[in-house]
Amino acid sequence: MATSAADALARETTIAGVLRTTCVQLTEALGADACNLSRVIGQLLVDLVEYSKDGRTIQLGRSYLLPDYPVTQQVIEEAAPRTVSLFDPSVDPNEAALLRELDFDALLMLPLQLAGRCWGLLEVYRGGERPFGEDDVRLGVELAAEAGTILEDLQRRAAAA
Repeated sequence: MATSAADALARETTIAGVLRTTCVQLTEALGADACNLSRVIGQLLVDLVEYSKDGRTIQLGRSYLLPDYPVTQQVIEEAAPRTVSLFDPSVDPNEAALLRELDFDALLMLPLQLAGRCWGLLEVYRGGERPFGEDDVRLGVELAAEAGTILEDLQRRAAAA
């Protein structure tokens, strides 16, 4: 499944196409319900692209201050994935409130790295009683890294043109 997702990403020829396809492929490959991609701008996250299996709007057009979401801030600062689940008794209250507001039960956050820095944040959402596990994290990291590589290549080509 990871190969077909990577192949779909490799076929994209525009930055917008890669961003959208990354959200779709993460959702499908991880058996999730939705994915949102936000751009990191200083201490602010600004939603850029989203995809949901049922077509609903998740967060598009919203922005968040990182200090209000410490787990999210850790993902960005440490460039490391994190999972959040409403079934975890020690879940961060702000992350839990956002999951409830969006009507999901689990979240996998993945940094989108470009040129060695966190350019964006991928948030993969799942409903039901199935939190994201180690295999999900591993696959998510792999697909996010592939997307980052393709985006860097597209940026290089655009700068050279």
